[in-house]
Order: sequence, then C-alpha cells, then structure tokens
Amino acid sequence: MRPEDRLAIIGALRVLGFSITMPFAGLALNLDFREPLAMVSEFYAMLAAVSALGQVVGGYVSDRAGRLRTMTVSGLLASLGLASAALLWRAAAVEALLLAQSFFSSAYSVASMAILGDYFSEHSSLVKAYGRFRVGSNLGWAIGIGVGGELYALIGFRWLLAVTSAALATSLAALWGLREPPRGEPTVAFERPTAVMIKFLALTFMSFIIAGLMGYPLVQYLSGFLRISTSYSGALLAINGLMVVLLQDAIAKRVSAHSPAKSLAVGMAIYGLGYGLMPMINDVAAAAIDIALITLGEMIVMPVSSAVAAELSSPRSRGSHMGLYGIANSVGRNLASALFAAAAYSLGISYGWALMASIAMASSVGYLAVLD
Repeated sequence: MRPEDRLAIIGALRVLGFSITMPFAGLALNLDFREPLAMVSEFYAMLAAVSALGQVVGGYVSDRAGRLRTMTVSGLLASLGLASAALLWRAAAVEALLLAQSFFSSAYSVASMAILGDYFSEHSSLVKAYGRFRVGSNLGWAIGIGVGGELYALIGFRWLLAVTSAALATSLAALWGLREPPRGEPTVAFERPTAVMIKFLALTFMSFIIAGLMGYPLVQYLSGFLRISTSYSGALLAINGLMVVLLQDAIAKRVSAHSPAKSLAVGMAIYGLGYGLMPMINDVAAAAIDIALITLGEMIVMPVSSAVAAELSSPRSRGSHMGLYGIANSVGRNLASALFAAAAYSLGISYGWALMASIAMASSVGYLAVLD
C-alpha cells in the first residue's frame, strides 16, 4: 500500500474520533458545565497556545527520534488523555485533559505532515499526496460530524470523549505498515527558515483562522443563534467532509498544474465570499449552499498550502519547519473559535463574519505578493 494511502486511512480513523467530539467541546462547556461564552473563549485561547507548543515539540522530536516513533507515542498519550477526561468528568479536569490531548495530537500531526514531505519532493506529487491525505481525513470528518450531533443529543459529551479515545487507539495499529523514510542527518541546532517561508507562514496563519471556522464557530452559529438542532448542524458540516471525499483528488490534480500563488489566492477569495454571505443565512437549505461554496475554497487552498510548506522547508529540519506550519494551523484554527466567541459575546455575530471575510481576502492578496 502506498504511504499516502495508509496515512489517509489512519487520518480517517483519527479525524472520525475528533469530529465526533471536538466541534461540540465549546457547546458542552457552555451547556453541560454552564460556562459563559467568555470562559469558552478563554479555553480556546489556551487550546491554541498548547497546540502551538505541541507542534514545536513534536517537530523537534520527530527530526531526532523519528517520525513514526513520535506518532506512536503521542497518539497513545492523546488517547489516554481523552479516556481520563471521560472518567473524571469535572469541568476543570475535562478542560485540562482536553488541553493535554491537544498537545499530544499536535505533536502527532506535525510528524505525520513531515513524513509525507519526506516521501515526495516535486510540487505536483506533494499536492496530490496531501490531497489524498485530506480525502482520508475528511471521510472521517464527514462520518464523525454527521453522527456527532446525533450522538451528542443521545449520549452526551462524556461518552463522546470515550468514543474518540477508542478511535485514536485503534488508528495506531495501522502505523505498523509504514517505514521510516530516509532523510539527511538531523541538525543539532534549529535551522532558521527562509524569509519567503516566514512570510508564507504569516499568510498561512490568516488562512487557518478561516479554516478553523468549520467547527465550533459554525456549530455555535447554527445551533446557538439560528436554533437549528445539533443533529441538523452536524449533517450540514458533514457536507464539507463529503465534498472533500468525492472531489478533493480531482481538484488537487487540477490545481497541482497551476501556480501555487494563484491557486491560493483564488481559494482564499472563495473562502472570503462564503463567510461574507453567512449573516444572510436563515435556514438549512441556504446554510447547505454556503457551506458547499466554502468547501470549494478549502479544497483549493489546503493541499497547495501543505505542499508549499513542505517545499520551503529544509530536508534536515523538515519536522521543525513543518512544526512552524503546524503552529500557524493549530493557533489559527483555535483562534478562530476564540475570536468568534469573543465577537458573539461583545459585538454581535454579523461583525464576526465580516471580520473573518476580511481576513480571507487580505490573505488572498498576500499570497500573490509573496509567492508569485
């Protein structure tokens, strides 16, 4: 089996578990533990910081201890953290253990992204490989988010934590068929990324803020503001995963032949349009159409972004450099939830969507300036 296919299967199992649970974490803190949105915002800010630390540590360790060893240990510890949260079931314990699993899951994530960069070198091959990786992840997302809302309504967040823990543990068995790819001797000191990569990472950070809206922010908006049931909200978010499963390979193949700057610019412009239209949504059908538009932008941006990050990273320090990319990913995605909760709490939801659309459009222009 090709490494990208095996990693796609592993990603499907892991994301299946996370998509059942994590989009509903903020909602559970708000409803189950009666925490106000201001405290939920603080939790997501801490989640962003812990995830960033996990990316740094995971990248550094994977360059020295190996990608597969880092993935195995961190994946096991993340699973144990979620199981412990389900057992203890106290607000402080749940929050602390969710933060711990985020650290280890981030370490796993950066090692898995780096290992794909080790296997491939050409831009077109990288885009296709990361596109295939996203197919597996989004298959898990589509299934998980589709049933997560129903499971949340039926069995509650506590049991969702247990299910996710089991899914992460199961995924570790599939690592046995992977081989550690050959790479250059690791450097002892951190190798500074190039100026172009630093600028790219700044724009990537903005892009991942937008990507992070496809989770808690949309669930909170659909269920908390529009009063759509969590079952319908989960089904709406499943559109995103299903579209990626069905169309990502074809879109990755198409965009791999074009300039990465233009592909990223077009994708982010579509993203901005989709979220700019969000305040006009008032029913399930309109939400479904808008989510489909947003997903189109995502399918263009994400595989190209990962491929560019791998190309700009040094082979000897790819884990550390992809760790920086992972920081932009995790901090951006979690900051999206914090910004959304803060905007909804203090200003109103329409201002939040306008802010997010502006960030998407700014990054679209930025990619043309930096990469073209």
